[in-house]
Amino acid sequence: MSKKKDTEIEIVDTETGAEIKVGKKVVAEIKEEFGTFVVVASGKEVAVVRTFEDALEEAIKAYNLTV
Repeated sequence: MSKKKDTEIEIVDTETGAEIKVGKKVVAEIKEEFGTFVVVASGKEVAVVRTFEDALEEAIKAYNLTV
């Protein structure tokens, strides 16, 4: 039976939005533009959503798909 490892995600406020960090690595950025939130992961725009919660969910999905 394999042992699951918990992953801690840190959300850091920036001037343009927020950075999502796992350990010391920035895995995604969320930027607020014109009332929407843009999720950028690995230098690519992943999603444009209306709420920060949805943006955070998309950032985590993008990280999980690349791991």
